[in-house]
Amino acid sequence: MIIFVYFIIIASVISYIDSKKGIIPDKIIIPAFIGLVILKWLDASLSFYDAIAVFIVLVIFLIPIILNMAFGGGDLRFGAFCALFVGLEGIGYFIIFAGITHLMLLGILRKKSYGFAPAMSVAAIISYTIGKL
Repeated sequence: MIIFVYFIIIASVISYIDSKKGIIPDKIIIPAFIGLVILKWLDASLSFYDAIAVFIVLVIFLIPIILNMAFGGGDLRFGAFCALFVGLEGIGYFIIFAGITHLMLLGILRKKSYGFAPAMSVAAIISYTIGKL
């Protein structure tokens, strides 16, 4: 439960900053990632499969960066944070729901560009919940 609350707090802060300023600060996300690793280790829920989930997201999220598609390193790091949170069992859901949620936000807000962190946050919470069912 502490991991879920921790994720909600960090994701809320990151989502707010990304939606207002269009950035995900390293001074928040890097310590947050390390904190999540420690919490999962203390909870005995950290596994090699979490590393695989993070690797999958890093590889997939590198594609828009390589193609120069308004996607940056902060999104990449926050995606890795979300992947660590949802784990391997929820990574497919996370990727799908992040894309769908982002497209819905763009449509609702009638914008061509908007921070990706809010969509990733919602997608991670949905994916985590599905994984726990």
